[in-house]
Amino acid sequence: MVAATRPFGITLLAVLHILQAILCFVGGIALLALGAFVHRGFGMHRFLGGIASFIGVVVLVIGLLYLGLAWGLWFGKGWAWTISLVLAALGIIVSLLSLFRGRVFTLIIILLDIIIIYYLLTPRVRTFFGEYKPAVQPQQPTQSIQFAPQPTGGSKFCSNCGAPLLDSDKFCSHCGKALQ
Repeated sequence: MVAATRPFGITLLAVLHILQAILCFVGGIALLALGAFVHRGFGMHRFLGGIASFIGVVVLVIGLLYLGLAWGLWFGKGWAWTISLVLAALGIIVSLLSLFRGRVFTLIIILLDIIIIYYLLTPRVRTFFGEYKPAVQPQQPTQSIQFAPQPTGGSKFCSNCGAPLLDSDKFCSHCGKALQ
């Protein structure tokens, strides 16, 4: 069940993914154009133009995936929550590998990915995506069904709730009280 209001951080993540998708679309189209230009304009080997075009198509597909992820986050789909957690964890791993290559700027990216993971695991966000199940469910008030008093003519009734009993019953089938 999706919460009525989307948390602000989820809205922000969805918008950021839309911006990533736009950048991927622009970059993919630029790579496709570059591939055509390299192939035709300079007369270079077809292979180079093919590689640029292939990378352009891959970047366009990644843009579509980011757009789908933004849609899933916007509407509180559980799979989008899971994918966002996985992407943030992968971002940390890749950033740590970049850090060993001497790129200090990646510390900021690692910190942002840690914040994203922490935020996605908060109860309010997990509830929005339908991923949060409280350990103890609140007790629903039980309705007590009162049975009309029956005449005493060989039939047995529970002394606690008045439900009809069989002679072989050891417990009331309605309220569970042990019978003597």
